[in-house]
Amino acid sequence: MTNVTALIHMGNDAFQREDFPRALSYYQQAMEGVRGDPDHLADLYGNLGNVYGAIGQVAQARDCYDQAVEILKAQEDYVRLGTTFANIGNLYVDGGAPQEAIHFYKQAVLLLEREEPSEALALLYGNFSLALLQGSESADALLYAEKGVRLAQGFPNPRLRAATLHRLAKAEGARGKTGDAKGHSEAAYTLYAQVGDEMGMAAALYHQAALYEEMGDLLGAVRCMEQVVSMDEKYALPKRDENRKRLTALYARLAPRTP
Repeated sequence: MTNVTALIHMGNDAFQREDFPRALSYYQQAMEGVRGDPDHLADLYGNLGNVYGAIGQVAQARDCYDQAVEILKAQEDYVRLGTTFANIGNLYVDGGAPQEAIHFYKQAVLLLEREEPSEALALLYGNFSLALLQGSESADALLYAEKGVRLAQGFPNPRLRAATLHRLAKAEGARGKTGDAKGHSEAAYTLYAQVGDEMGMAAALYHQAALYEEMGDLLGAVRCMEQVVSMDEKYALPKRDENRKRLTALYARLAPRTP
């Protein structure tokens, strides 16, 4: 069983590095040696679900999460059950299915709010906010985003604070609070930069570009999108062509105003 534990740790390390093929390999090797241990099985099914979700294999991810849910219900492990429901919600919000995401996030909140305040709950509030935004429930989205930021402030985790601030900025932008949204998005960017999270930085800049455009500051929008496109090209991200087109359109709108 020690070998299983080591393989899980190696899989977790690979997942954190976004080396998903290697993470999948480690988890699959660990699964072969579990021999029915429910704690390890629940961990592995959850971890496999995370990997499959990250690489876009949604059906496989959901199947793994469902396996974890059955084990955790039998074990009456409500903390990990709540985390698993949150992961299922993440799967649906990433797939643009907000109502399904909201269903699982509600269950996750009910379970995790029964426990001590946690980083997982702070992030859940923020992700719940995103699902509510997708479902055009911007008022409730703002309430949950604010709860996420308040809770995250109690933990020494700049990446968590950045994530919750980014979600708050998006909720504020949807409610027309453009100035507040810009300030919180810039704060999120600063925290992402401190921990070297370039994907987080790009997400914040992308949102800031929309806010600048809304305020009529096309030059500000261009400067943000130039940085976004630079990161797209550096990592060959899927939205590279789409973001290039957006930047080109901004250049075209800016040109007549340039002396």
